[in-house]
Amino acid sequence: MGNLKAKTETGGSIIGQAKRIGGVSLIEVVIALSILGFGMLGAAAAQIAAFRSADTSRERIVAHSLARQQIETFHAMSSTAIEVIIAGAVTTDPLNPIDPDPNDANSETYNRSWTIARDTPEDNVYTILVTVGWTGALGAQTVSIETFKSEL
Repeated sequence: MGNLKAKTETGGSIIGQAKRIGGVSLIEVVIALSILGFGMLGAAAAQIAAFRSADTSRERIVAHSLARQQIETFHAMSSTAIEVIIAGAVTTDPLNPIDPDPNDANSETYNRSWTIARDTPEDNVYTILVTVGWTGALGAQTVSIETFKSEL
């Protein structure tokens, strides 16, 4: 019977060609899984960064809201009531430390203070500066809002 091996057009045997076409090598699988793993690590890192950014944004929103509340309180007060508060130095809120939501799981607290200056930038005008500070995901942070109120 002689030679039973069939030859292909390129000169190789049919059995050898079938082995090359039939599957993928272990090296190819390892490389594909490595690429997939690095991609998943990158996605996880991006997700963690997004959560941190969301936490930082929430902290700033809360601090800004606390400052805005105090500014609105001062705008609602009469000039006589503001004169009682003015001490020429920074006044610390007696409610400090402020926990905006005592029912939540986190223990973030904020400290609010303000300065009121009379006749600045001009006569019969108060300059009110409210500052809210806290320690959050990025360390010590502050938010300040400055406004003006006429004595009239």
